Amino acid sequence: MKLSISVMAHPSREKFIPYLKEKLGDIPVSMDNGIGIWENCKNAWRLHDKTADYHVVIQDDAIIGKDFYNKAIKEISEHPGKAFSFYFGNRKTLEESAKRAEQNNGIEMGWISWGVAICLPIKIIPDMIQYCDKLPLRLKKHDDTMIANFLRYKKITTWYPIPSLVDHRLEKSLVETDKSKGRKAYKFIGE
Repeated sequence: MKLSISVMAHPSREKFIPYLKEKLGDIPVSMDNGIGIWENCKNAWRLHDKTADYHVVIQDDAIIGKDFYNKAIKEISEHPGKAFSFYFGNRKTLEESAKRAEQNNGIEMGWISWGVAICLPIKIIPDMIQYCDKLPLRLKKHDDTMIANFLRYKKITTWYPIPSLVDHRLEKSLVETDKSKGRKAYKFIGE
């Protein structure tokens, strides 16, 4: 099993790139220099290693958990054929589900809710991009929602490991107006 990784970045968060490369190695970075969220997202997905089985796009405001690569490979190996979100947020409405999921080291859901670290099989990336390109313009500022629509269309469920393999920095979201005080993992594996 081989995993490839790229980073989806914005110039306002360029300062985090050295940290991500220190944690993940010399991975490619797609920088949004005015092209917009969806175009940048597509570029990040296209940076996948063609010899890999899965690719994960990590956003620039991620905190990387210890031994990320090996733990991600383990999750993929134990849940083949799924999409993966290596982050499960502390959303109040999902707290009870998260508590129950801890006993199973994760939860399978029919929707991707967070875009911090989405992982897909390499073979579906071209179809995902083609499908999402046809979605309404209003969705193009929410890359995770677009990918979630594609996965629902393909009937591919998403596995969320708990504890999460990444966490969020408390940075202002690029698509929200206020800094979110709650954008943290329900449980994080730790650095």
